[in-house]
Formats: sequence, C-alpha cells, structure tokens
Amino acid sequence: MIMFEELFGKAGLSLERLQTLCEVADKGSIGEAAKGDPNRQTQFSRQIGELEKYFGVDLLNRESRPYRLSVEGRALANLSRGYLGSLSDFQAKCGDRPVKLVIGAGESIIQWLLMPMLGHLSRELPEASISMRNLRTSNIIENLTDGKIDLGMVRKTAVATPLKSIGQWEYGYRLFVPKKMRAKLSGKLKLDEIASLPLAVMEGEGQFRRQLIALAKDQGVDLELRLECSSYSQIAAAVQSRYYCGFLPHFASKYLDEGSFSSFEVSGFEGLRRELVVAWNPKKEELRPAIEKAVRLFR
Repeated sequence: MIMFEELFGKAGLSLERLQTLCEVADKGSIGEAAKGDPNRQTQFSRQIGELEKYFGVDLLNRESRPYRLSVEGRALANLSRGYLGSLSDFQAKCGDRPVKLVIGAGESIIQWLLMPMLGHLSRELPEASISMRNLRTSNIIENLTDGKIDLGMVRKTAVATPLKSIGQWEYGYRLFVPKKMRAKLSGKLKLDEIASLPLAVMEGEGQFRRQLIALAKDQGVDLELRLECSSYSQIAAAVQSRYYCGFLPHFASKYLDEGSFSSFEVSGFEGLRRELVVAWNPKKEELRPAIEKAVRLFR
C-alpha cells in the first residue's frame, strides 16, 4: 500500500472523473461530450478542473475554441481507457457477463472476411461479446493507438510502433464486369481496353485509387470514373446493378452472384497487391486477457 501513498494522498482523483475525461477525448470537446446539456457541461468542466488540480497540469488546451484536450490530457485519457477497460472486464467476469471485444476494419473486410469467422470466434471466445466497427485504415490505427478499439484488420504497411500485428493475408484486385458489358474482353486485360467502361471507384485519396490514377497516367489512358463509393461493398453492389464495372479484391467473387458478372486480371496491377494483418496495442493486451486470447486465435 505504501507504493500508492502519493496517488491517494490528496483529493481529486476518481473513476468518474477519468471516465469524463475519456468521453471528452472520444467526442473531441466538453460541449460535444455533454450533448448540449448545460448542466452536464458545467459538471464535466468542473471534473476536468479537479483532475488538473490533482495532477498539476493543464488537461485542456484553452487556446482552442472549443476547448480540446492537451497533449497531457490525451495521454491521461489513453492511460485511463486501458485501466477502465480492465476494471470493466473484471466486473463483467465477476457478474458472469461477457466482456466486450471491439474489432475495427473496413466495411468490405467485415462483410467478406470477418463475418464468416464469427462462428469460430464465438465458439473460441464464449466470454466475449464482439463489436464490429466500420472504420478507415487511418482511423483504425489511431483508435488502436488511443485504446478505443481492441483489434484492427488493416494493410500491413499501415502498422507502426507501438502497435503489433500478426498474419499475412495477401490479396490482389480484379476488374469485375457485368456480363452484358464483357463483349470482346478476355484473358488478362490492358488498361486501354477498359478505358471506355463506366467505372465505380473508391472516393477520396486512398492508396489504391492513387496508384490506379498514377498507372493510368503513365500509360496515357483516361479512365471513365463514373461513380464514387465509400466502400468496396458499395462498388460490389454497383457491379451487381449491371450499370457499372469496378475494381474489387479478388475474394469478393465468393460473395457475388457469379451468374451476373465476370472478373478479369489487369496488366500492371501486380504491384497493387495488399497484405492484410490483424493489429493490436500490446499495452492494452497486457491489461485485457480477451485481447491476448483473440490474438492467439487470429494467429
């Protein structure tokens, strides 16, 4: 007990205050965390002020509008998330309730790779209730680092310290074409052969789209980018509408109506292959046995 004398030698530290700090970190500001309730906003401001007095540092950056957590505030929130999660797991175990395991991945990865694994995960992790979060790669990495999610399925090149990863699921991309548009298409296609096809592509500046545009530019090909989607699942739906073609991971073919489309390899796409891994934060793994067990299952 002596080792905790300084920790409990003064008032201001409590689980409720740390939970408030985590809520503010998750929502971005006190106002967002309080959902516009002025009474809760006053309460949250007071609780964070008490934590600031306890630790002797500014947990809020008061130069920003609205106030957001400082570097020290984010660090304390990350630390608190891990320990509060451990306490929540212990409470659930004592009450014979399932612990929560949060897995982040893109929508298509959840639908085509993770959902088919649910039976196995449920059998091997009967003590866990599983929550799937549809997130972009950058958000998965950020949320793993901050301790907001437990596991993430991402491309191998996105994983950086302090995260760890396992697995090596390699996949490539193929062009999926409705059968009514496939006339004269056969074998391995060249990019100029598909220049006139109406393409559905991912929106934004994702890695695959950047590489696709660069490849077309190098070959002097103008592609018909006719539809932008926010997930590969949406591109798959566009292909099944029979009005668009789309580039999809090759494993998508198992989950589409094979009678309505054909898929083709495209020359130059050899360098667009990806390696998927399961990533996690080892600091959180130390605190939550369910994460360690899930990692072993994925391994």
